[in-house]
Amino acid sequence: MALTLLLAVAPQALAQKKEEFKGVDFKKGTVLEIAPHSGIMSGSGLFGIKLGMNYGTLSMEVSAEQVIGQTANLYPIALNFAYNFATSGRLLPYATAGGGLFMTVPTNALGAETVSTMGGNFGGGVRYFFSERFGFRLEGRQFVTSVTSKLNDQSELLMFQEIALGVTFLFH
Repeated sequence: MALTLLLAVAPQALAQKKEEFKGVDFKKGTVLEIAPHSGIMSGSGLFGIKLGMNYGTLSMEVSAEQVIGQTANLYPIALNFAYNFATSGRLLPYATAGGGLFMTVPTNALGAETVSTMGGNFGGGVRYFFSERFGFRLEGRQFVTSVTSKLNDQSELLMFQEIALGVTFLFH
């Protein structure tokens, strides 16, 4: 009797496969994203974190980073808006633009002062998700700011490039 029951139930149990993950869906509602990352900005190492809210096609992010330089550290703090080219699936590309504060703190120069400037950034990236809540994120951005020299009151346009790789955690 037990053998008959086992033979009747076993094929059905084996036929039930775990549902395959097809990707995330930002259109199901607002999604909180936390994304720690590290990378390179103009030859210097960086690490930081992004906190974002995904609203389907559009996202809003706040980011804070530290760029470790030889003579100074840079602390970019930015508010960015992103356009998600895809809102569902495993691979989600996006474009981003925003602005914020760039604070430069000297590390070993006597008499040097902290310099704070406002600037903008733009770029793009891609997220790849392994589950409904976890994935990787690769991003490249261009930063633009202007610094005024105290010696001759001339303004100089500065540009920095950033490439960052990190993980991303989603909370629905």
